[in-house]
Amino acid sequence: MPECSMKEPVAKSRDARTLAGMTRKHILHAIFLAVVVSVVLNVISFAQSTQQELRITPVRPIAELRAEALKATPPEEPGPFLTPYLAELTKVDPSIHLDIRLATSNNVLGEPVYEQPRAFLRLDAADALKHVSEKLRKKGYGLLVYDAYRPWYVTKILWDATPEAQRGFLADPARGARHNLGSSVDLTLYDLKTGAAVAMPSEYDDMSPRANANYAGASPEEQNHRVILRKAMEKDGFVQLPSEWWHFDYKDWQRYGILNLTFDQITASPYEVGRGVTPPKVLKHAEPDFSEEAKNGKFQGTVLLSVVIGTDGMPHDITVKRGLGHGLDEKAVAAVKQWRFEPGKKDGKAVPTTIKIEINFHLF
Repeated sequence: MPECSMKEPVAKSRDARTLAGMTRKHILHAIFLAVVVSVVLNVISFAQSTQQELRITPVRPIAELRAEALKATPPEEPGPFLTPYLAELTKVDPSIHLDIRLATSNNVLGEPVYEQPRAFLRLDAADALKHVSEKLRKKGYGLLVYDAYRPWYVTKILWDATPEAQRGFLADPARGARHNLGSSVDLTLYDLKTGAAVAMPSEYDDMSPRANANYAGASPEEQNHRVILRKAMEKDGFVQLPSEWWHFDYKDWQRYGILNLTFDQITASPYEVGRGVTPPKVLKHAEPDFSEEAKNGKFQGTVLLSVVIGTDGMPHDITVKRGLGHGLDEKAVAAVKQWRFEPGKKDGKAVPTTIKIEINFHLF
């Protein structure tokens, strides 16, 4: 009996230790499962936040859609709008590289839509982009352009080729797209030493949150490149689209209408005065106002503008070539927009002509 009574508590002690061990085992197992679940959820979240490429099988052959789109008419707009003169970016600045996705099979439709890999912008926007490029080269970067001016008929092709349920990311040709105005450009940076595109938070035309201009989950290197691009572009009048880090619109884009010129229909840059080209004559001019900042600070001087005088006698593509700041550059541009001219002529016919205009600000 005593022996039995002594063995009984021993047995109970072993049972207690076994139960305690099982409890710890279960706890550790539960912790392990929780960690695994957490990792899986993070992987899923990361996968959802990484690039999401949308690929669409065109509902009809692109060649057939192109033929129809070229015969179609863009929507009527209330206007009036300024008429931009388009410049080819690689001629404005040969250091600008191109990766025109819509001219390749590497796009949402999986086949070329553009017939030529070329990029154009409004003359003043192209000039501003050249200035951006010059600044970035000093930092070891070049500009790589994915898309710029997009003829309206291409917007229609993209829309008509896409199933109705998948058109949410596309511009409706009934309203047109910003790229149709000649004021928008999609681009990134490339390394001048290697020629390769730099790391960015996402690939071009990514459909995930990583494409957002303020996406915070990118690596420090990717975020740094995005900031370098944005700051350089913004200093020269471009505004970044919040939903796409690569898309920038040049200032005053709202003042231009939809264009539907094929790349082959885009005429050469406006004429320079001389060699048979007569200068435009001023018919009406407006005096500039002083900005309050300049008036209070007694700032004065001369703003030099480059202006295209169209065959309509109106100023277009006004670019500040030498500014004063303090709000005076904007006042000079506002004044010249009110000027009217007799157009320059070549062989007796009115032609678009580039001229320089000095606007003097003097306090007396």
